[in-house]
Amino acid sequence: MPGQRGPVPVPVTTNGGEQDVTLQILRAVEQQPEIKTSETFPNVSSADMKAALDRLGSRQMIEYDQHTSEEVVLTEEGRQIAEEGSHEYKVWDAVRQKGSLSLKDPALASKSAKIGQGKAFAQKWVKKDGDSLVSLVDSVEDTTRQLLQHVQTNKTFSDPKQLKDFQKRQLVTTQKVITYSARKGPKWALEMPVEVTDLTADMLADGSWKTANFKPYNFQALGEPQMAGSLHPLGKVREEFRKILFNMGFTEMPTSRFVDTGFWNFDALFVP
Repeated sequence: MPGQRGPVPVPVTTNGGEQDVTLQILRAVEQQPEIKTSETFPNVSSADMKAALDRLGSRQMIEYDQHTSEEVVLTEEGRQIAEEGSHEYKVWDAVRQKGSLSLKDPALASKSAKIGQGKAFAQKWVKKDGDSLVSLVDSVEDTTRQLLQHVQTNKTFSDPKQLKDFQKRQLVTTQKVITYSARKGPKWALEMPVEVTDLTADMLADGSWKTANFKPYNFQALGEPQMAGSLHPLGKVREEFRKILFNMGFTEMPTSRFVDTGFWNFDALFVP
């Protein structure tokens, strides 16, 4: 029938378009009273998930809530430390292996090594002995690496003071995370319903419009961008001249007679 369509294919897909996100949501909601999208669909982007939820929510097939939170993530330097160890640990380990390490050693020349020296001094892992560094302890606990590994796994940081310190060192950063919880709606079903998109003459003639399931209009949708008009180039120049004359102290005549006789334009102004 013109203006009608069957079970609607869903445009939001994952894995190269092979899996239907909307269908996955319906199946997940069927099995559980309420799902958390971040746990059920960890590989689906927030934008794709929102599009699928809106599609189902507009048809009252599901109901969903949006949850906004903040998570802590590692920077590139933070990920490197989580894998290899902190700067201060590397400095201490280099000193421990050699017994003493000259301050002019190439291993201490990098920017990260200089940061590590300061941290190692503060934690009393090493000390300066003449022109060299020597170890003060036989073993250390790399808490910086452990904390970053915890952040890498849990995306949280329990100590606000330590978090600020790590942010200052540019080891971690925070980002806004949007997740959703979804459950069955009043018109829940496992398949998208048949929807009528247009009212046709045939529907009016046979009366099928009375029982047809019309697709709801989205009055919040943005329209097509319109090509706006612009000022004429001569009008722009005229406006610039007006502003120049106003700045010089002239005022505009309160009249529409912008064209007048030669008497008022020349003779009355004593123009020779």
